[in-house]
Amino acid sequence: MLAEDMATAGMAALHLDYPGLGDSVDLPPGVDATQEWLAGVRAALAWARRHFPGVALSLCGHRLGALLAAEVASTEPDVQALLLLSPPQSGRHLVRELQLTALPAPQGDGFYLYGWWLANSTLAGLQALDLGCLSRRPSLAVQVLTEAGVRGLVKLGQAHVQAGGAEFDVHEMPDLAGLRAEPHLVEAAEAAFACGVQWLALRGASGAGVGSLHAPALPLASDLHLPQGLESGCRFGPGGAYFGIVCRPHEVQPDPRCVLILNTGGNPRSGHHRLSVALARALAAVGVASLRVDATGIGDALPAVRGRSLALYSAASLVDVSHALNWLEGQGWVHPVVFGICSGGYLGLHAAARETRMGGLVMVNPQSFLWDGPVFGSEPSVDGGAPAEVEIQQLSHYRRVLFSGDFWQRLLRAEVAVAGVLRQVSRALWFRFTAALQAHLPAGWVLAPRAAKVQALFSGLAKRRMPLLLVYADTDPGLNELQACFGPCGRRLLTYPGTGVQLVRGADHTFTGPADSENLIQIVRQFVSSSST
Repeated sequence: MLAEDMATAGMAALHLDYPGLGDSVDLPPGVDATQEWLAGVRAALAWARRHFPGVALSLCGHRLGALLAAEVASTEPDVQALLLLSPPQSGRHLVRELQLTALPAPQGDGFYLYGWWLANSTLAGLQALDLGCLSRRPSLAVQVLTEAGVRGLVKLGQAHVQAGGAEFDVHEMPDLAGLRAEPHLVEAAEAAFACGVQWLALRGASGAGVGSLHAPALPLASDLHLPQGLESGCRFGPGGAYFGIVCRPHEVQPDPRCVLILNTGGNPRSGHHRLSVALARALAAVGVASLRVDATGIGDALPAVRGRSLALYSAASLVDVSHALNWLEGQGWVHPVVFGICSGGYLGLHAAARETRMGGLVMVNPQSFLWDGPVFGSEPSVDGGAPAEVEIQQLSHYRRVLFSGDFWQRLLRAEVAVAGVLRQVSRALWFRFTAALQAHLPAGWVLAPRAAKVQALFSGLAKRRMPLLLVYADTDPGLNELQACFGPCGRRLLTYPGTGVQLVRGADHTFTGPADSENLIQIVRQFVSSSST
């Protein structure tokens, strides 16, 4: 969105994935990623100089990106303006903040943060970053937009100007805090973006900004040669509105197989903790192609949707899958396997009910098979967007509660709403009882409407004998509806041809742990191999 705002204001904008992140090349274990990221920014500047010769350059970064931008700008004399969004004052501040929610790495080398491994070498590189580096370039014009911590940044700006430097403006922009929400709840910081773009445009007008785009002949996509395969960007669908990365194995296979990887929640095509990238490259290593895509409103799909409007559970999103299947069919990949985590699995399930071109489906931790709540992300939800009527099914929770001493102590202190608990338990028991009966009733007899819809959905796929695998972390809330509609561990579902259910002990909702991610990748590889035979 920020890049599009810059383009609207007449400036060319390049946004990049650092090495080891997004769709870029992988980094070797234990390398100082900070230096690689700095090298990535410098490589982007070199690309800009090559394609836009003579045009003034600026850098813009958010949080860690702001620290990297400041470090690079302090050593690159042709960078004339610097826009920093919510910058930490130093890398030491940032590392201390990250450690509050990090887990130590088992090998004692650094820590894990939401699936990312920050080795000690990388942490040392981060801690060496400091906005004080801007003293090397007093001629550099700087604007800082931040939601908090203005005082220290103002002092830094005063020192910059007193040293004979150019302007150093600091503005408080509370809406920047919205950029730190969960991906499906992130909202563009409209006020901050407008302020920053206007400032950059003014700098450009005076000859020190990003400059204007004069439509040079830029490559639309470049091939990325990897040890596992070849990756290329592709646009498809009406007007090229959709974007994806196709990953091809190096050797042409006699029976070409492909996996369509759907978005997880509001995460772009690289996936939560880059799992989609790891899966795609692991598949290519065994001769299986893949396409990881951005659905409407996510990543680089067009148009960029402003505000909180991701239609993660909208029926309109089904057309996204159809367009991806159309493109794959045109490339010679027929009957691809579709893979999705959480909302991606839900989307794959309902696409499978309409599409006959899918060769299989892997659903990982779907939270619901039917979505009765609001279209998740399209509007604020008081209950966090949980699907209606799904909280009723988990009986094991109540069994654990009844055998905990804390429950009985709270009960004696009258801190437990006994009537509410009883209603929930009775509701769960009734749903399970009616769902079990529903599975044996003749067609057209409806005792449990929700269960009947779910069972009919899976029964239709079974009649087509489409291979189907449901993968769950053993404590994931999504198991609630599976067990309510199909019995413990989905045992009634296992009677359907080609259908499997696999529980993974100890994993979290998005298989964040390195061992869990690798386990999930192996599960998918085995499924693709078996479904093609």
